[in-house]
Amino acid sequence: MYRFLSLFLLSLLIPCLAAQETINNASLSGRVTDSTGAMIRDATVTARATATNVATKAETDAAGRFRFPYLQVGQYQVTIHHTGFADANATLTLTIGAAFNLPITLTAGSTEAVTVTAESPVLEADRSQIAGTISQTEAANLPFEGRNYLDIALLLPGVSPTNTASTQTLAETSEVAGQGYSVNSQRNFSNSFVVDGLSDNDDAAGVAGNVFSLDVVREFQVVTSGGQAEFGRALGGYFNLITKSGTNQLHGTAYGFLRNQRLNADNALSGSNLPITQGQYGASLSGPLRKDRTFLFGNFEEERLRTDGIITITPANAATINARLQAVGYQAPLLTVGTGPTTLYPTTLHTDTAFLRADHRFSPNDQLNVRYSYYKLSSLNARGAGSLNTVSNGTSVFDTNHTVAVSNIATLSPRTFNETRGQFIYDSLNAPPNDQVGPVVTISGVATFGRSVSSPTARLNYLGEIVDNLVMERGAHTFKAGVDFLYNDDTITYPQSLRGSYTFSSLATFLSGTYNSQGYTQNFGVPTVQQSNPNVGFYAQDEWKISPSFTLNAGVRYDLEFLHTINTNTGNVSPRIGFAWAPYANRGTVVRGSYGLFYDRIPLRPLANALLSAHNTTDPNQAALLSYTFSPGQAGAPVFPDVAIAPPAGAVENYSTMNPSIQNPFSQQASLEIEQQILKTETLGISYQHLRGEHLIGSINTNINLDGTRPDPTRGNIKPYSSAFDSYFDALEVSLQQRPLPWGSARLSYTYSKAIDNISEFFFSAPINNFNLREDRGRSDDDQRHRLVFDASLTSSTKPANGWVDHVTHGWRLGGILQYYSRLPFNVTTGANTKQATSQRPCAAGFSLTANGGLNPCTEALPGAVIGRNTGTGFDFFSLNSRLSRTFTLTERVKLEGMAEAFNALNHRNDMIPNGTFGTGNYPTKPNETFGQATAVGDPRSIQLAVRLSF
Repeated sequence: MYRFLSLFLLSLLIPCLAAQETINNASLSGRVTDSTGAMIRDATVTARATATNVATKAETDAAGRFRFPYLQVGQYQVTIHHTGFADANATLTLTIGAAFNLPITLTAGSTEAVTVTAESPVLEADRSQIAGTISQTEAANLPFEGRNYLDIALLLPGVSPTNTASTQTLAETSEVAGQGYSVNSQRNFSNSFVVDGLSDNDDAAGVAGNVFSLDVVREFQVVTSGGQAEFGRALGGYFNLITKSGTNQLHGTAYGFLRNQRLNADNALSGSNLPITQGQYGASLSGPLRKDRTFLFGNFEEERLRTDGIITITPANAATINARLQAVGYQAPLLTVGTGPTTLYPTTLHTDTAFLRADHRFSPNDQLNVRYSYYKLSSLNARGAGSLNTVSNGTSVFDTNHTVAVSNIATLSPRTFNETRGQFIYDSLNAPPNDQVGPVVTISGVATFGRSVSSPTARLNYLGEIVDNLVMERGAHTFKAGVDFLYNDDTITYPQSLRGSYTFSSLATFLSGTYNSQGYTQNFGVPTVQQSNPNVGFYAQDEWKISPSFTLNAGVRYDLEFLHTINTNTGNVSPRIGFAWAPYANRGTVVRGSYGLFYDRIPLRPLANALLSAHNTTDPNQAALLSYTFSPGQAGAPVFPDVAIAPPAGAVENYSTMNPSIQNPFSQQASLEIEQQILKTETLGISYQHLRGEHLIGSINTNINLDGTRPDPTRGNIKPYSSAFDSYFDALEVSLQQRPLPWGSARLSYTYSKAIDNISEFFFSAPINNFNLREDRGRSDDDQRHRLVFDASLTSSTKPANGWVDHVTHGWRLGGILQYYSRLPFNVTTGANTKQATSQRPCAAGFSLTANGGLNPCTEALPGAVIGRNTGTGFDFFSLNSRLSRTFTLTERVKLEGMAEAFNALNHRNDMIPNGTFGTGNYPTKPNETFGQATAVGDPRSIQLAVRLSF
């Protein structure tokens, strides 16, 4: 069906190739008429940036139309001049990716300027995509724990934290703190991060690739549906931000944020006050090098965090495990667990960021900006430790990143523009494991200890990108076309199970030494691989102003990704079409809708595994990192805790591969939104969004039969990454926004949604039944039916104080963020493996786990015999963060602000990561004692004090 729609839409695009909403700037269009409604030709329209005094000019055409395709975000004074008419002036504020329309009526015969409006347009009458924008003012007045700039996105509907069931500080190969973000319940690596119009993606881990201070972010936009053709390489959402630049005024800030356990509440699991010392200090300076022409902005910030994480392995279990380890001569560190219900372990997060941006205007027709950013990370016990994982299973993470980016906008003629952008990134990451001995041991639902095997230990990446966009205004059409070339040179070191890996279904099977079917894995060989992924994307789009009230946006994008050993998918044609309609003369209502295809990139991590194995083949002569698995009693199978020093005689090798003809995952996105202006600066938006994901990537074992035998007995498991999975998402989203005013601002975001898929969050996920993917269809890992976020800030008068009452009441600001997320699902397992080497789920009522003639009737013999995926219901989330601050005017230009912030101010207990091991008892009546219990909790109430000096 989607191919028919693609061809149909493409046929519509051939005559006009239509969409023109700028990624990293704002666009402004309009029509100039006289009092009779007649169009005024050759009127001069000047848009002058208030902060820099940089003026951009345009002239109206025969139909009175004008357009500025590239304006930096910020406040503008727009002046319209034509001989015989009074000048008209309008003050407005443009935001990132904005597509505002400004109709102007000139008055004939007057010689004095007339102020048309004192307010900016509230509704973007030309925008067809569903997007939300957070302004610099809104973000600066709200409390964000850890000051993670990406958390700004959580204020918008459709965006939520990813359900990774992990407490680790850093995910996978990422150097960015946090577990990722889900847009419309899609996988976190299906998003795209864009900074100043350039990729900010870590194409290995599939998450954000760089870190910026919150004080560097000027504006933040998230496109959740219907992204324009300039957006590519993601099937989910687009995180789009721009950085700050200098102005004509010299400004500076110095700030410090401090947290200490003396101000915090007790942790709900440990029952004690966890040690924490956190300091975040920084300074910014901006101003002109040459007034009206050259501007600089710089920032430096450092964070020093020392705290404790929590391990929830019970003392009784730890003692039993240690006794067994000592008895069998286990060489790696034993479990170190205290006598209480939880055990604390130290963890740190030390970061340094530096940022410098220069903007220069060579002439009214030639503008340039250059930026450099530096990031350094040092974090102990950043991954692997916590919850049911001991410190021995953890790793540290060290990272250094340098980024240089350049952008140029040239006016080739009054209606032709060219934009060129480019960047180079150097990123070096190391993640040494705490335990160098091993093996790693997992006792399902009880404990994991030993050398970490979950993620790479090192990664070195060089990234280069060049983008060029051409804009041509021709009558009612604004045509835009461009090319984006991106290249990663990525070297990954991933030892996997070089020191062995044991998995046991329960404490009892651990004590008996009976590990799971194919429950022992070991690798031999060289764990380093180098790869690249040249990407090139072409797009054409145009904004067709069919009438003053109706705008048609349409475009087409074509992406190619070149990967080692993979036949490039050449069918990635992505048509996009959308409209924006203001049905009433007052433009207080905008109806917008869109449909399009969005192709995802293939992450480098799964391909790295395939190349590490045997250069993406099943040829033993090309094997680099040999992999073997064993079941208890199998010839050559080790006895716990033995680890082989060479491949056992007669053992058959496993292969990780990637389907050479793998297709890029893609989504069909459709949306419809009605946005209504309620008051002067208040809007209400209600939207419906649909997303159909296809060809999602997962792993399927192709060299195993239902009964556990092998079609090819000369090889072990063959697990190609294949694009065989899919997803569905439908949502009703509501956004009520009061834009920033002198007294404050407010925003309410609500999402009611349902997400269904047959693959979990991670690319290495595998189905329970390799021959029937329908058995894994269930709630998405990120399926949350309800998400509610409310943020607001209130400000008392900032006027000079004239008396003691004013001195007491002036300068106060109260801000807060309230978040509620409904319960996430979790997958219920027995702790054992199926014959197909995937996680076993309990049998449904009436079925048994007892073997029958070599088959397992619960999972392989009959449909519906096993319970569904993600049938468990976890925990909801509720939090209120608040900030109270007061600003003191020290001199006419110098101000001092003191702040007190409370995170989880109501000290609500937020349980996390339910124990999903049900055990082998009859479902649902006889679970393990700890089944469904929280193995981690969110942070209790904590207090942060801060001070900011500005001039």
